[in-house]
Amino acid sequence: MEDFDEDFCQCPRCSGWGFIDCHCGGDLCVCDNYGEADCPLCHGEGEVSEAIYRAYEARQRENARLWAEARAKIDAEGDAE
Repeated sequence: MEDFDEDFCQCPRCSGWGFIDCHCGGDLCVCDNYGEADCPLCHGEGEVSEAIYRAYEARQRENARLWAEARAKIDAEGDAE
């Protein structure tokens, strides 16, 4: 049975894998990562502190809100024409 630290959570960016798909050349990885790069949130560890997890989730919610506002503004401008 693995020991789990109560203060850490599975990384929400990489889902605990420790790496993400590398898109350094757009859809194609052109560096020496062969398509994978260390997760920038957990730095390859696969888990983050609860504080980092909560901050990441808050940033994701804020980003979703901003995108929804931008889409609504574009839709409103399109309807006005």
